[in-house]
Amino acid sequence: MINPAFQHMSTTSALLIGCFGAQAVLGGLFIWFSRFTAQTFLVYAVALLPFFVFNYWFVFEIPVFNRWMALDLGSNALMLGLTLWGWRLARKQEALDV
Repeated sequence: MINPAFQHMSTTSALLIGCFGAQAVLGGLFIWFSRFTAQTFLVYAVALLPFFVFNYWFVFEIPVFNRWMALDLGSNALMLGLTLWGWRLARKQEALDV
C-alpha cells in the first residue's frame, strides 16, 4: 500500500499501518453500539469529508500511498452515501415521531 520510495520498514511504519486497522475496529464498535439520530448521521457525514482530502493528497499530490489506496477512497464514498441515506431516513422517522 505504501510506495517503495516512502517505505522505511521501521517499527514506526508498522505501528502507523496498525493504527489504520485499530481505527477501523474502533469506528465499527462505536457504530454498532450507537443510537443514530438524524444529527448523528449528519455529524458523521461531515466528519468523513477530511478523509477525502487525505486520500487525494497522499495518493495524487504526494504519492506516499499507491493506487490501492483508491479502495479507501471508494469505501469512504460508500460510507458517505450510506450516512446521507441514513440521515434522510432518520429525519423522516423523527418527523413521524413528533
